[in-house]
Amino acid sequence: MRPLTRLALAALCLASASLASAASFDCAKAGNATEKAICADPGLSRQDEALAALYQRQLEMPDTGQWAVFLRRDQRDWIAGRNGECRRDTECLKRDYERRIAYLSHPLLQWTGRYVQGKCPHEGRFLDVTPGDAGQLDVEIYICPNPRGNMLLQGRNVLEAGQRLRVAEGGRCTRSFQFAADRITVADGPECAPALKGVYVRDPRRSPFELEGAK
Repeated sequence: MRPLTRLALAALCLASASLASAASFDCAKAGNATEKAICADPGLSRQDEALAALYQRQLEMPDTGQWAVFLRRDQRDWIAGRNGECRRDTECLKRDYERRIAYLSHPLLQWTGRYVQGKCPHEGRFLDVTPGDAGQLDVEIYICPNPRGNMLLQGRNVLEAGQRLRVAEGGRCTRSFQFAADRITVADGPECAPALKGVYVRDPRRSPFELEGAK
């Protein structure tokens, strides 16, 4: 019986080690209902591992300025929302992970952010950049401090060679957006009004998914 006992003990230890290493964190230290649900579901554990790998890849993106600072904040907000909305509901968690994995997989995600011109939230303008469909970027410009009813521009396009995006606004107005680490330079075409030209600088403390001044 003794050899069988040793074999059973070894198998139990192996299973425990496998469970503890599931997901992207130590399941032996799972501290809330969401983490415990992830560790208990092999499919969710795989999603968590895949998401963690994508997140790390985005953090290590070169020549992106304050992108990593913004992304860490964005990830903390996502985790808080995941835990609060889904808790231990595995189907809810799987859907949330699918959306987040798609978001972190966007080829131009590193440009996501809120870029400010002036002294927002008190005065000036801000430019929100978010990932769009089919590898495009969505851009919106607002007057500070309240974006509701104060949108000045909304457009979408692919990023051209040289990190330039063009937005046509009907008629003869086309504006160009030159992307560089932590800044976007907007140039107005000859028929464009109002004038929106200038340099907009990334503020990693602000999110394009929030109302200005919300945090």
